[in-house]
Amino acid sequence: MPHRPPSETPEHFLYDRDRLVRRWRHGSDAFFLRHERRGRLAAVTDGTKVRYTREAVYAFEGGQPPSGMEEAYQADLVTETEAAKFCSVAPSYILTAARKGELPSRRIGRAYRFVPAEVEAWQQRRFLNR
Repeated sequence: MPHRPPSETPEHFLYDRDRLVRRWRHGSDAFFLRHERRGRLAAVTDGTKVRYTREAVYAFEGGQPPSGMEEAYQADLVTETEAAKFCSVAPSYILTAARKGELPSRRIGRAYRFVPAEVEAWQQRRFLNR
């Protein structure tokens, strides 16, 4: 794990494991250790705490947010069940749309997670004529 002085990594850009578990609604210590060891999730430490930069988290989830959506991507992600309730469809419909690439999604391990603003925009595009 790289060691960076606190001055190089502003505190508000760092996520700890508990915060990421709440964001993703997924994860455990073993999950984090496995992905760190494989080089998929880069951690930084100040010698006492292990944290993750926003850029490393976005890279692990599948890439940086589109321009203009940076603030929306900082929100906690929702599961397919929560997205389905928001759109009044079945969770399987949400997962199928995500797998086809119609609905923008983030991948956390094998789980699909969704940015609430992206789900809302997709719903408006998809169900415009209803």
